[in-house]
Amino acid sequence: MITVNELIKSIWYGPAPSAEEAQNIKGSLQGKISEEECLISLIQLFKSGDFSLKHTLIHLMNSTKDEKILNLCIHVFCSVCTHEDLRKVENLNFLSRVSEDNAYVFASCARETLSPEVVPYLLALLDEWDDTGVEEVIRDSLDGIMDYTEELDWNASVEEIGSYYIEWMNTLLPTFYYYNREPVFPGNLTKSLVQRAFTARERNKQVKMESIHILLSVWSGKKCPVQYETLVDEEVFQQLTDYINTLSERSWERGRKYFYGHIV
Repeated sequence: MITVNELIKSIWYGPAPSAEEAQNIKGSLQGKISEEECLISLIQLFKSGDFSLKHTLIHLMNSTKDEKILNLCIHVFCSVCTHEDLRKVENLNFLSRVSEDNAYVFASCARETLSPEVVPYLLALLDEWDDTGVEEVIRDSLDGIMDYTEELDWNASVEEIGSYYIEWMNTLLPTFYYYNREPVFPGNLTKSLVQRAFTARERNKQVKMESIHILLSVWSGKKCPVQYETLVDEEVFQQLTDYINTLSERSWERGRKYFYGHIV
């Protein structure tokens, strides 16, 4: 069985289970199992397209005292949550007592929700973790989500960013998911990734692109051959081209959020 430690370090959650394996997993969740076994089983279930036990993930995220379990819960929640999940404040009660390390994790993963509904939580964290090591990653995520520095200083107050957020929300379609202020679509992300990989190949440098390879891996259930520190040569570039061609054969809807090929 894959472990929590392995998944925390990975850009995806491993290959999807077969339909038979998914049924067995659901049955095992009825028994008495450890938090780690429960979380790994839930991830396997979600990868099969069954999100019916998402409430169990949320309960675990809010009840565990294990920092590593919480770390992975946050990652998974951001991957599978909907706008509605984020609107329910009680789903994120853990943030009221979160450690600095996992406040950092949540702020880092927030963009992967693809939902503007995550912004109020980031603003609350910014108010609480101002002048700490978490502040920079919170501001980076806020800027990545809604580009507030287009009109405000990077060090703008919580109140100023909050007002910007309210105005920005009025421009969005409420059911759509967004990346870089545009309705999210894999084709746009693969284009950006190829451009970065092409430049990295020409300069013999690492890709150093933070979230697109993660999103594509989690959306499709196929691990992206390029990661943040990948040094791109001709072989790697061809692997990326083949990978993108495989993704382009699937049917994707603009503004939708996916997990392992399934609409969340």
